[in-house]
Amino acid sequence: MLDKDRNKNSIKNKLKKSNEAYDVLKSWVKTVPNTIKELEKKGDKEQLIKYKKQVKLVLLKLEEIKYALENEI
Repeated sequence: MLDKDRNKNSIKNKLKKSNEAYDVLKSWVKTVPNTIKELEKKGDKEQLIKYKKQVKLVLLKLEEIKYALENEI
């Protein structure tokens, strides 16, 4: 029984951390449009390209986390 309880707690902790990570990334994504506008105003094309690549990576990670959360429950 003790091992079952540990496994349940371990799974709950992993899900909690995944949910927290998902929420943080989701909040960050909401700031993207304004950040892109600011970078465009500054005219730093190299920084803008790097930022857009970073956004794509974050979106991919969000999809991975979302899939994991949906399939673990």
